[in-house]
Amino acid sequence: MESFFQHIQQVDPAWAYLLLFASAFVENVFPPIPGDTVTVLGAYLVGAGVLNFWWVSLATVVGSIAGFMAIYGFAYWLEWKIIERHQPKWVSKSNIDRVETWFRKYGYWIILLNRFLSGARSVISLVAGLSKMKTLPVFVLALISCSVWNGTLIYLGSSIGKNWKEVVEFVKTYNRIVLIALVLLLVVYLARFVYKKYRANN
Repeated sequence: MESFFQHIQQVDPAWAYLLLFASAFVENVFPPIPGDTVTVLGAYLVGAGVLNFWWVSLATVVGSIAGFMAIYGFAYWLEWKIIERHQPKWVSKSNIDRVETWFRKYGYWIILLNRFLSGARSVISLVAGLSKMKTLPVFVLALISCSVWNGTLIYLGSSIGKNWKEVVEFVKTYNRIVLIALVLLLVVYLARFVYKKYRANN
């Protein structure tokens, strides 16, 4: 790892900013990419005096919002009608309508918190687009969410310095907790759905 940091310090900072942007963008499209970890690494380089705090913040925030809005735009164009044509048999039209109605009612709050809901970020932007939520509020709220989350990671990573791994571990633990909570909520929802279906048929 030390040799990696020695090497990166000799590279043109522009390439590091480009990597941070690309990582933040791709993470939205392909969630397994550890975008938050790369952001913390960038923050460490800020603390080491290799990179600039504001440029790292700009690269990661622009990458995050660009990725979020790219999925939102694609889903906005896609529409629910196309989803309905290829939906699984166990997903009824009423279920889709319920999700759309629920997201239109609470969706803006969810978008404001989307960066803090790891594992669900791509789904949130997808459903926001499918639900035809207004573009400007979606953009502004997603931008606020990206700025607060990335800014916090960068501040912590640059402040802690060589102990940046502690921030990475904290983020990983936090992400696991959020993911488990989301899975449990999904299980509860599916259990209620199956139970209601069973009651209706008996």
